[in-house]
Amino acid sequence: MVTGSDLVPRLTMQYEPATYRRRIAGHDVIIHCHHYNARLQRTIEGARGIDGKGILVGAAEVVFGDQLARALRPGDDEATRWAVAELLYRHLGFGRIDLSQIGEGIVTADSSHFVEGWLAGLGETTDNVCSFTEGYLQGAVHAVTGAAVRVREVECMARGAERCRFEIDRGERPAVAANHKEPAIASPREPGGPYVKSANVDEQAIIDAVVGMPMIGDDAGLIPAFSVYLASMPADFYNRICIGFVEAMRALGRDKAAIRLLVSDAEHCGMNTFRGIMHSPEWDGLIAPMVRDRADALHAIIAISNALGWGDWHVTAHTPRTLALESRYGYEAVGYREYRGLAAAPQCAMLTGVAAGVMELVYGEGTVEERYGTFSAREERCVSCGEASCNFAVEQVE
Repeated sequence: MVTGSDLVPRLTMQYEPATYRRRIAGHDVIIHCHHYNARLQRTIEGARGIDGKGILVGAAEVVFGDQLARALRPGDDEATRWAVAELLYRHLGFGRIDLSQIGEGIVTADSSHFVEGWLAGLGETTDNVCSFTEGYLQGAVHAVTGAAVRVREVECMARGAERCRFEIDRGERPAVAANHKEPAIASPREPGGPYVKSANVDEQAIIDAVVGMPMIGDDAGLIPAFSVYLASMPADFYNRICIGFVEAMRALGRDKAAIRLLVSDAEHCGMNTFRGIMHSPEWDGLIAPMVRDRADALHAIIAISNALGWGDWHVTAHTPRTLALESRYGYEAVGYREYRGLAAAPQCAMLTGVAAGVMELVYGEGTVEERYGTFSAREERCVSCGEASCNFAVEQVE
């Protein structure tokens, strides 16, 4: 059996400078922090009248079953395949799972990105919170054995358990769906812009430094960096859960509310994630020497977001009260095209919310709660609608 460090090269991150994309085991991955991931889960699972948990579990099953299958090799024996499943989960920053008892239908986890995120950002809960891991395990079983199973969390650290515990039901259930997408949307060949740059901030140096950081799970399977817990989430997972959420809410006549909720989660993400980054040792050592004013901080934040794989966005105009951004290859717009074809309206809820949140963080005053809602953002054009780029306008609320 191949073990340990021998398996790590299969999960080496490849960064594509032309599109600002990270790729691991055949999937574009987006680095987000525990604030965003926990809020997004609460929004989708908390919506009445839809099966939000089913959306999350189903997306994780499909996406990670596919990603894990790409990480496996034809000559792997079953023990190696399970070792890869454990390693992928830990490597991406989701925590640490123990698959040693999976033959008896039991899986345990003694650390969890989602538990950490929920307790840190949302407080105590009476519910189990590891829906993501349930779906991951269903996908892993399918990738390793070809079986379609159901996984249920029966104990959760978010509720005070010593570790999370999952039970596997091998009864009959429908086959696992394929992660079907249309042919990939071509990356832009022509330059965008013109873009506004800072004379003080070396954006490429920031991107190179952040891309060069070893953002992989530690011994506990967590990625503590920039004063937050990060995770490398496949873009397909975010796209599947957000598209599924909006479509489920549309069936109830509540799609506009769904989009507002997704934008709100991202707005909080923009403030909380980058607030942590701006108060981190990494910021002090790498970026703070470049920052002379608030505009410099904004440009540095945009450079960091490009290094995290969000999708090629840049400033086209900027004042302390307004901001215009262009995104040429955002994962939401490209993902919607691949899953659903051309859209009738813009689809980049995450970038819209983050654009407002970043301005609130950089130019707002007071606590995060007091800054929330002091800037508004809208997406004016979108690649999902057939445009050459996505364009965002942010304004201070009067």
